[in-house]
Amino acid sequence: MAYEIGCESIFVQSSGDLTGKEMLFGTLDANGRLAVTGAGAVADGVIACGAGAIGRACALEAQRGQIVKGVCGAAVANGALLEADAAGKAVTRVAGKILAKALAVGLGDGAVVPALLILQW
Repeated sequence: MAYEIGCESIFVQSSGDLTGKEMLFGTLDANGRLAVTGAGAVADGVIACGAGAIGRACALEAQRGQIVKGVCGAAVANGALLEADAAGKAVTRVAGKILAKALAVGLGDGAVVPALLILQW
């Protein structure tokens, strides 16, 4: 089951083509533009609506405590703390920043799960 609750998006410029990057963790770069989060890195939210070109507006769900949909990079357990992998997908936290908590089981790469947004700095 995947659902969203209390989602409020902010709109920021993209750092490149984010087409198809919805539901991945996103980070604002040094220029204030949105990019896909790297492995174990700090995220500023979850990409809600990607943009097709650099500088275009895209939506970022960035409020802690909201429930968002996230794409898994591997299987995750219900209740697992999540971090980003190299592709910005949600994976079980090993040593990276805690970005969210899975609210359902994710059966593998590409599975969509509801998650409580934590966004540890």
